[in-house]
Amino acid sequence: MGICLLLISFACIFAIFFLRSSEAGVYTNLRRSFIFSVIANAGKKKIYNETASLFNAINTTSALVFWAIEALGVSGLVYYLHQSGKIDLKRLNALKGAFRLAGFGTTHQILIAAVALLYMLPLLFLAFYAAPNNFDSHMYHLNRILIWIYNGNLDHFPTMHLQQLYLNVFAEYLVLDTVLLSGSDQFAGLIQFSAFIGSICGIGLIARKFGLGKDGQLLATICFLTLPIVLFESTSTQVDLCACFFFISFVYFGFELLEKKSVLALVVMMQSLAFGGFSKYTILIFAIPFVLYFGVRILLQYRFAYAVKVLVVALGLMAITFSPFFCRNYTLFGHVMSPLQNTPFASEELPAKKHSPVYTLSNVIKNAGLNIGLPITSFNQALDSKIRAFHETIGVSIDDADLSIDPFSVKYSVHEDMIPNTIHFWLIAGMGILLFFLPLKQDVKWFWACSALGFLLFCTLMKFQLWSTRTQMPLFAMGAVMIACVYSLKFRWKAVFLIIPLLLSSLPFVYGNPSKELVSINFVTRKALGHIPIAICESSAEVGKVYEKYLSGYYVFPGKDNCHPLKRWPDYVERTKVFALLEKAGYYDQDRTSNILSMNRDRAYFLSNPDNYLSFKQLSPHIPADRNVGVMFRRNVGYYYFWSATDNKVQRPGQMDYIRYMKELAPLKNAKRKFCYDYILTDDPTLIESLIPKENIAHVYSSELLHLVELRKSSCEKYLF
Repeated sequence: MGICLLLISFACIFAIFFLRSSEAGVYTNLRRSFIFSVIANAGKKKIYNETASLFNAINTTSALVFWAIEALGVSGLVYYLHQSGKIDLKRLNALKGAFRLAGFGTTHQILIAAVALLYMLPLLFLAFYAAPNNFDSHMYHLNRILIWIYNGNLDHFPTMHLQQLYLNVFAEYLVLDTVLLSGSDQFAGLIQFSAFIGSICGIGLIARKFGLGKDGQLLATICFLTLPIVLFESTSTQVDLCACFFFISFVYFGFELLEKKSVLALVVMMQSLAFGGFSKYTILIFAIPFVLYFGVRILLQYRFAYAVKVLVVALGLMAITFSPFFCRNYTLFGHVMSPLQNTPFASEELPAKKHSPVYTLSNVIKNAGLNIGLPITSFNQALDSKIRAFHETIGVSIDDADLSIDPFSVKYSVHEDMIPNTIHFWLIAGMGILLFFLPLKQDVKWFWACSALGFLLFCTLMKFQLWSTRTQMPLFAMGAVMIACVYSLKFRWKAVFLIIPLLLSSLPFVYGNPSKELVSINFVTRKALGHIPIAICESSAEVGKVYEKYLSGYYVFPGKDNCHPLKRWPDYVERTKVFALLEKAGYYDQDRTSNILSMNRDRAYFLSNPDNYLSFKQLSPHIPADRNVGVMFRRNVGYYYFWSATDNKVQRPGQMDYIRYMKELAPLKNAKRKFCYDYILTDDPTLIESLIPKENIAHVYSSELLHLVELRKSSCEKYLF
């Protein structure tokens, strides 16, 4: 019920913007109003979060009160504006025509309807239904939200995973309110999905600024929508797509401000930049060339006084957005952004430590290399060797620790955090080169120059990481617009010729995300191909007997080392029979139930870390729902999936929290909060032996990776190191 308050607030803000807009086109007005509403609601969430934090009142009750008052207020504002004649609610009838796709040709209508049915609805379902299981989300995105709610504030807290403290937090601020109002993480994925819709709107609007009609705008939108990394992130609780949305909004309203002076465009432009940077610092790097471009254009068009006004607004909004968080960081770490390397809090160093043209070239090639891999091992190995040879030629170590976090390799990984955008990369590379030799508008060329320079700055200032297809999202977003401009304005081919291949090639990523499969892709593909294993291995004697019962006609029993080889390779018809027998014997049970519709939510939380699921599954029955669990980890990791698998409700009797952490965190106000527990979860049995009094240990339950200590009596002890 509480989540409806957010929807009411959003709908009212949308109605106000839509009905007061002077934009002539209903589709333009629809997209602009959606973006305005997302940004306005984001701002209100920040106001609630920071205000409630001051009074240690971040909880479900205060959130319900705030959003009930806010929803009532904006509903009243809509009523007042309608009664006073400033808006006419009857104009909302125009949306009926938009939803019927009035004004579009038959081909466009079919394409848009297909995207809505085959892409948008399944992704919306996943965002709502699928358990959040992204690795980083469990390590710090969602974990920090859980602890904020425990503490009732946004202040720093004792933890074993320092990234929960100092990394950007704005996307988590947005998720926080959905968790408070719904009482669980059921709606947490809707934040990135909303950013997905907002980004689609923004990409189409930027394309419109460059003179593209409906055909070109649709192409730009589809180019962005079909990016594999975008499809995967649209249903996750990561933060990159959220940050990218604010970047897209910043660029769009920057161009709008160049068309005419507008207080609204100026404020939304600069607030978008602040929110984008507050979600992900790398957004500010990609934005630097656009900031300079817009700054020079504003100075030339509107003169010095207005340029100063723009600068003051930008700095003011940046200060308002970042100040509370920077103060928390500076108070603890002595630095506003991250811990210093010569302190006990020293953590990962993401900025590159060496700079020169060849070092930039190295990182450009390595970052490009993340998007050129194919599911062909020989191809990837050949490319990898050529890139390594090139680095030897220019005299740069390919894995120089001053330039890289991770070892470089060319590979193709269908992983939610690092999937390549191969097709789009080559389209962008080809169209980008053509752009500078074609007689197109200078605005388009400057736009792409700023986009490419942003990528160069990113490769210059940041170390290489295997996960950077996520942080490269602004480049691919702007690349989608550039592809549409070259394709539509110069080649003048029908967009459908490029749209259909892009849609078909990306469709498997909608249904086959390994972190949340709608269809068990591996199982379905193997079954269709009649693909059977050349040997089957048993995990126990009982399983072996079942296999022998059904499959002794095709596999050798007994086999060596409990693995039974295929007697001969059968033809397709016979393979389908063998496949059916394997399925009947339970060989494919794991693959067949890998989709989220076939598995329970507890297991779904661990899809990014299945080993932890098997270990925790053995221990969780021993934890009563009304008992607190102290988390005593040796590793610097989060515990969100353990908490989720126990009982995924914000307001519940039992809680989890860290009880072992650095002594330097002890002075924090939240470290003084009393937390008593009846159980201890640890990843290292030596911690039990060295820290827990033997007389207070009732029982120790162990699995392969985890250990659960049942205490004789509750303890409130914290263990500092």
